[in-house]
Amino acid sequence: MKWQDVRKQYPDTWLLIEALEAHTTEEKRRIVENLVVIEQYADFFNAMTAYKELHHQKPNREMYVVHTINEEIKIKERYWAGIRSIR
Repeated sequence: MKWQDVRKQYPDTWLLIEALEAHTTEEKRRIVENLVVIEQYADFFNAMTAYKELHHQKPNREMYVVHTINEEIKIKERYWAGIRSIR
């Protein structure tokens, strides 16, 4: 499904989505071309709670929490190095 179609079907709401087709630009911006809606939520906190649970179960899926008020999905890729320590 395309983002514009999702916005029409789910107006003014929070969604948990999965990217089916996506690519990264040279500017490290993630472009989602095709997606599926996993679930609709009334508020951000419930959507994030569901995201965390599902991400913990299936970490290889590319999922995002987005609001349909946005005309486009804006995702900036980040590299997480992590922190290591000796105990």
